[in-house]
Amino acid sequence: MVDESGLRTARAGKSRSQLLSAAIRILILSAALVTAAGCVYFNQLYNANRLFVDGRKDIEEGRVGAGQASLSAAIEKAEKIARDNPNSRWADDALRLIVRARILRDEWLEAAQAAEQLAGYARTRKDSVEVAGYLGIASVYLGEVTRADSLLSFALAEDAQPDIRADLYLNRGRARMVLRREVEADADLVLASELRPDWVDPRLDRVRLLVAMSRNEEAAAEMVLLLLLPLNEAEQGEVISLAEYLSVASPETGVAALAEVESSSLRRADRVRMVKLRGDMNFELDRVEAAMADYDLVAEMSPESLSAVDAQAALVDRRLREATVPEQLDGYLATMMRISRVPAARSSREVARIRDTLIRMDYWIDAGGLGYMLAAEAARDELRAPRLARRLFLGYVDSDASALWAPKAILAALDLTDLDSDEPSAEELRQRLLEDFGDSAYVQMFTGQTGAQFTYEDLEQGLRRQLDRLERLADQEVRDRLTTTPN
Repeated sequence: MVDESGLRTARAGKSRSQLLSAAIRILILSAALVTAAGCVYFNQLYNANRLFVDGRKDIEEGRVGAGQASLSAAIEKAEKIARDNPNSRWADDALRLIVRARILRDEWLEAAQAAEQLAGYARTRKDSVEVAGYLGIASVYLGEVTRADSLLSFALAEDAQPDIRADLYLNRGRARMVLRREVEADADLVLASELRPDWVDPRLDRVRLLVAMSRNEEAAAEMVLLLLLPLNEAEQGEVISLAEYLSVASPETGVAALAEVESSSLRRADRVRMVKLRGDMNFELDRVEAAMADYDLVAEMSPESLSAVDAQAALVDRRLREATVPEQLDGYLATMMRISRVPAARSSREVARIRDTLIRMDYWIDAGGLGYMLAAEAARDELRAPRLARRLFLGYVDSDASALWAPKAILAALDLTDLDSDEPSAEELRQRLLEDFGDSAYVQMFTGQTGAQFTYEDLEQGLRRQLDRLERLADQEVRDRLTTTPN
């Protein structure tokens, strides 16, 4: 028999059982919710990491725009984790990804700020070393190079994966370059290259550093190695820019640096252009045979290219400097007209300059008289052919010895006269000036006398009027010839 109290007892027991079951269900539900939230954050971090890896790969392979976009998306996902649940087990991983992505995007201030946040999660020395490395890298580009050197040295005191250590060495080397600690900087760049032999950045920096240190042979050797690496598009552009810098800063170093460029990993068109650049530097160094060999190689590698066209024009330009008589110009003009017919020549300023100069000179020489004066000035100033210019100045005098401007032509020839070998000699030219043209304003200005019939200004103004007309006629001749002989 169950009395009332027993009934109450049974009901009470049932109530406690129900409460216990409800509590268990709440705990399970709470755990499920936590687990679900954790799965959400884990999935977000997984997706962020995937985007980061894709972005880094794109940048390393030269697809910078696509890489930057992927990194930006990765940062956005990681920041949501760090912001919405800073106490989750994934928060530090999210911040680590943010720092690394910011560094790859060259967002140095934001990278430093994220690294400072990451420092709050550091629990071990290894964690602190990692943060120091990130802060050190960012500090280099924020201009805090002394702090960067200290932080990166601390980070390098601990073991790390080779690619991480290479990055730390590269950036400490850059900091030490700014600090003018060149020898230490060079040692860091060498270590970075040894850890990652195919990495382009430390080798680029080392070439620049070695040139600044006047260690030109080592710079050239490093450049040779650099050109043999597999280069992405962006890296090829940097290497070409560096080669062009060397061609100005130290042509001899530039020639040595491009010693094997025809076997490099550059695109074919750029290989051709660099061989042409090597030829230009050889000419500048007066290594004529080497330059001509380079230009021949350019024509062999890519006969219809702009580089080949420019190389042929450079050969003509060089040979013109040695010209001594007007008759030599005919062959060079024919060569330039032939070169002009190559489609690539349309965009060559050198081809147009040399061709048009030769057409004008041909017109002026045929015109005679003051045409010789203009042709002589073009030979001197445009072709850099002093002996030809001298012959043409004197040709004007021989064509009209009584002309008002004959003494001007003799004075111009005198400036181009080699005292040891040219005929007539400098002494003979001076004698002729004094004996035949002593009353000319040109000669009186030369000798310091006065009293000429026409002033120097009168003579120059009259000459200018006549030369302007001949120049306009020569310009029309250029247009006419290019119309009848299509470029």
